[in-house]
Amino acid sequence: MAFKDEEKVMQLIILLLEDMHEATTKQLIDEATLLGLAECPDKMPSALAELAAKGQIKKTISREKKAIVWSLPS
Repeated sequence: MAFKDEEKVMQLIILLLEDMHEATTKQLIDEATLLGLAECPDKMPSALAELAAKGQIKKTISREKKAIVWSLPS
């Protein structure tokens, strides 16, 4: 079970992906930091993995970007 701050990070990820449609982990961290919403950016990768495991977001490996690209399921 996630802690409250992890739940906030997960909610932030969903909101960012709704706006950005797809993003790499770095792009999500950068956007959250730019908006002043990244209290603890090191929690974002584990939150992304947990959301993907729950099926709430989709994980794709992009050879073009050489990174994992996250998006909301169709």
